[in-house]
Amino acid sequence: MGEKKVLYGKCNTNIKSLYLYFLFITQIKVMEKQNSLSIIQPNRITNARYNFSAIEKNIIYCILEAMQKEMTFQQVLFDRSRKYTIDISKFMTSDNYNYVLKEAEKLVKKTIWYDWKNDKGKINDTVTAIISSATKERGTGLLTLEVPEMALPVLLYIGQGVGGTILQKTIALSLRSKHSKRMYELCCRWKDKGGFNMSLDEFRKMLYVEKKYTAISMLQRFVLDVAKKELKESADVWFEYDLKKIKSRSFNWIYFSVFQNDPKLKNAEKGLYPNIYNFLLISFPSMFNDYAMRITDQLTEKSQLSNAWAKFRPIYEKYVNNEMEAKHLVNTTRKILREDFGIKN
Repeated sequence: MGEKKVLYGKCNTNIKSLYLYFLFITQIKVMEKQNSLSIIQPNRITNARYNFSAIEKNIIYCILEAMQKEMTFQQVLFDRSRKYTIDISKFMTSDNYNYVLKEAEKLVKKTIWYDWKNDKGKINDTVTAIISSATKERGTGLLTLEVPEMALPVLLYIGQGVGGTILQKTIALSLRSKHSKRMYELCCRWKDKGGFNMSLDEFRKMLYVEKKYTAISMLQRFVLDVAKKELKESADVWFEYDLKKIKSRSFNWIYFSVFQNDPKLKNAEKGLYPNIYNFLLISFPSMFNDYAMRITDQLTEKSQLSNAWAKFRPIYEKYVNNEMEAKHLVNTTRKILREDFGIKN
């Protein structure tokens, strides 16, 4: 066996270990209750940049389904590869089984990147394929996939700093467009918050369309509007979007509002979560840390979203109108968080 790897280091206290164990047991109970109706996908995959076809995504969904009981909140050791046999008849007819094998072959050649901390506290960067081999049993829909050791942290760990997105399995597998699948994942990720925002550059990079759809009209026609229509017709969540010009002459930000087709469920309070999260990204860029999300979550737990937005909105408007410099905005934001909401940063 190779050297054992630790994701994000070891637990330092008994309290932390007990807390993570409690979360792990709770999640297992949730998965058992949901049985085969849903799939938990680590947010590292939900938020990642990649270009997988619709069939490749379905293969990954089936792998994740097979891994559900192994997913953990605990910072565990990974020291061996895994093999999972999936039934591709769940999403393909027998006439297309060989086509799925060819798509699996493409998946073997595609890599993912992530960083992790070893037991000495050193940060490592790893590039690995999600699957290292695929074997189809002739005359059946059975496909055996080998997941390499170094892909396991991405596929199994849903603990602190990562989390997971719960997808309805039937919907995820049945969506036709690869962009619909990505937007479905993002909508499920943010549905309890009412929506999310990101720069158009980041959105294009996430979907690997930055070179393909450089014109905003093309992005709308072939990505956004296709996904919006399919989700609205076929999924339990769907979205509306609004393009904005933030300190720019051209559209450079996209705001998503996420809705749920279940009329009994309500969106987050007046959609304030994505507004505050987007505002905090100016002071706490996501490329450096996840402070913006953590702080917004703290404000949500304190039931202070409305009060916070009342403080932040005038500052944001001054910034957008070039009446306030970024440095002043950052200092003022930190002061408000510290003095008005007791959040140190």
